[in-house]
Amino acid sequence: MNDIASPADLAKALTGMFPQFAAELEGEEVTSYHQVVQRLAPVIAGYLESASAGTIKCFCEVVNAMVAAGSDRANAISTCLLDHASQVKVRTMIRPYLSAAAKQELR
Repeated sequence: MNDIASPADLAKALTGMFPQFAAELEGEEVTSYHQVVQRLAPVIAGYLESASAGTIKCFCEVVNAMVAAGSDRANAISTCLLDHASQVKVRTMIRPYLSAAAKQELR
């Protein structure tokens, strides 16, 4: 899951895991990682609650890859999702699958 080279790649990966996420991006030109993660954060808990363990693990692989990539990708996933994981009620669902670096950003 390290083939996320653009915000559009991220959107495609997420809609592949969570087809209903496509509706959140409908009519938008995807221009930044922050934009995609900001649209995801309010709805991700619902997606993960009904997802298989494999899908949750796959999602966390994307999160881990974004943290590892640094720069815009790491900043977007950290500030828009991991910093708010408790607030958006996903912290306990994703924590077991996160890398050490991603766990450091988890709140």
